[in-house]
Amino acid sequence: MVKKAIRLVVRLRRKLHRNTAKSEKDRLICAKLTKMEVFRRAKKILLYAPIPHEKEVNTWLIIEEWSSAKTIALPKMLKTKQMSLRIVTSRQDTQPNTLHIHEPIASCEKIDPKEIDLAIIPGVAFDKKGNRIGFGHGYYDRLLKKLRCPVIALAYDFQILHAVPRHEHDAPVDTIITEKKTYHTS
Repeated sequence: MVKKAIRLVVRLRRKLHRNTAKSEKDRLICAKLTKMEVFRRAKKILLYAPIPHEKEVNTWLIIEEWSSAKTIALPKMLKTKQMSLRIVTSRQDTQPNTLHIHEPIASCEKIDPKEIDLAIIPGVAFDKKGNRIGFGHGYYDRLLKKLRCPVIALAYDFQILHAVPRHEHDAPVDTIITEKKTYHTS
């Protein structure tokens, strides 16, 4: 019940975000990420396509700038509540699913999660220890257990809470980047 209440409050705060302020914060967050050594060294990067109505950090900025220099993978949700990772080079390699989340089209090449050098994931709320609350379906928790790489979350500063509830199946992140601060959690 606590996670549900946190999701509701933080998602509302994100939706009330003014677009001009959001765009500037997105640029700051993405610039901080791309300057990190772990990003510079990574050759195969998992990103997420931001959900427009959720006003998540805009990762299209990274995909558009870096897809010619790095292998960029996006997740595709499967009916089994798992994710398949596929390589994309631009937004044209995606289409919205029934939840309006852009996913790779069927012709995009699959990539094994074990090949990913760096994972950049979304979330609704986080604490400074790297615990995260997602949308409650567990897709990323299941995927993170298959990865063998650093995991970074992109968020706005108001998404960082003192503490978030953590269950045994919840997978934490190693680093959280906001417009104000970078939290190294591991």
